[in-house]
Amino acid sequence: MAQYSLAFDFGATSIRAILGGVEDGHFVTKEVMRMAHERVMQDGRSRWEWDKIVAKVTATILAHKDEISSIAVNTWGVDFGLLDEQGELVCNPISYRDGRHQEGFEFAQTKLSCEDIFMATGNQIMAINSLFQLLVLQQDAAKGSDQTYAKASKLLMLPDLLSYLLSGEQRAELTIASTSQMLDLRTRNFSDKVLSAYGINQELFAPIVYPTEKIGSLKNSKIKELRELGLDIPVIACASHDTASAVLLTEAYTDKDTAFLSCGTWSLLGGLTGEPVISKQAFDENLTNETGFNGTNMFFQNITGLYILEMYKKQLEAKRGENISFADITAYVTDCAITDTINVDDPVFSQNEFDVKEAIDKLLGKSFDHEFDYFKVIYLSLAHKYNATLKAIESIIGRKFKKLHMIGGGTQSTFLCQLVANVTQLEVVAGPMEATAYGNLLAQQLALKVFNSLEEGRKVILQSSEFKVYQP
Repeated sequence: MAQYSLAFDFGATSIRAILGGVEDGHFVTKEVMRMAHERVMQDGRSRWEWDKIVAKVTATILAHKDEISSIAVNTWGVDFGLLDEQGELVCNPISYRDGRHQEGFEFAQTKLSCEDIFMATGNQIMAINSLFQLLVLQQDAAKGSDQTYAKASKLLMLPDLLSYLLSGEQRAELTIASTSQMLDLRTRNFSDKVLSAYGINQELFAPIVYPTEKIGSLKNSKIKELRELGLDIPVIACASHDTASAVLLTEAYTDKDTAFLSCGTWSLLGGLTGEPVISKQAFDENLTNETGFNGTNMFFQNITGLYILEMYKKQLEAKRGENISFADITAYVTDCAITDTINVDDPVFSQNEFDVKEAIDKLLGKSFDHEFDYFKVIYLSLAHKYNATLKAIESIIGRKFKKLHMIGGGTQSTFLCQLVANVTQLEVVAGPMEATAYGNLLAQQLALKVFNSLEEGRKVILQSSEFKVYQP
């Protein structure tokens, strides 16, 4: 008998699938799929390997069809796919790291100022945002160089796109829609001001759904092999923006004096507020609002995260022709006396490709003798950026954080966790590492009535999770 919910958790460098459910009062999970994926150049654009991703998702469901009681999908924010009038994908989704999004960002400012856009949406102004991505396609269609936009009937954010393929239903889940720079977070509807300024039709967007709502059933899947199973497995909306799912499992969700740090390819650092914080000060500090589970407001900053470190490690391994272990990196940086820091949000680090050592040398105006010194610069720069961001948020919301709850892949680095505690002078709670997948599974288990309340679900999952505490 089917007993597990299946969470598809998409990261920018790998995707995985985790089965989870309650057994004898304990929350149990098992990873059943993990696949690395990359961006590829197609038609002059940096795109996701969407066909490869969909094939892997399909194979995973087929392999575990007898164990699955529900399915939900979460991904990173801002990226989307466009469907034509027949419901077919016009082209493979473009990556937020594609260099042309800057063109959309610059065009946007000919109609509305950055401050106007922020005040209308509450989102941090970044060239990678969905609005600016869409405007590039719109301008290409107007010039006649690419008709992708002209063919588009519906825009679906990536988790919504996969949920559509699985269920046959087109929906816009609220938390992922809130990353698009096209949603008014106060009304939770797509912004009339933004859409009318750029001539974007409201009909381009699907009806909004909330986490725990049923989207549809696998028996109506657009994928032939899944549809032919004839299984009435519900496809459920989780908090499909990965940050929203992850924050649900932090102390920040229940304690306003605890900040959250989702530390992975990106670092997302902030706290929860009762309402979106949409003010001149928030705009000036480059902060963002996005919707969390149950409509909570996440007030934070998107910070370039471990991507810089991962990229440098990869580049150094290629140069040396050998693998570098994180244990060796940690052993070196622990005793390294380097104190130099860089701005991790410098535009160079958002490019599709960049040489990390060259970028750091240019920013600092010098180079280092030992190649591992650059790891220390990256770690230290992240910790100081976190501290500065916390101070900015505290000044706006008028309260000081007493604790920082850290989740994501960065929690595996004891060095980074301790460094963050030292620099911020806050107690750091680290874990669970799989917070995003757990948040996804929690929404499904609530929808299936396995848990009677959110409080009960959080308690069961957290009691089954591992944490480490770091004191400054």
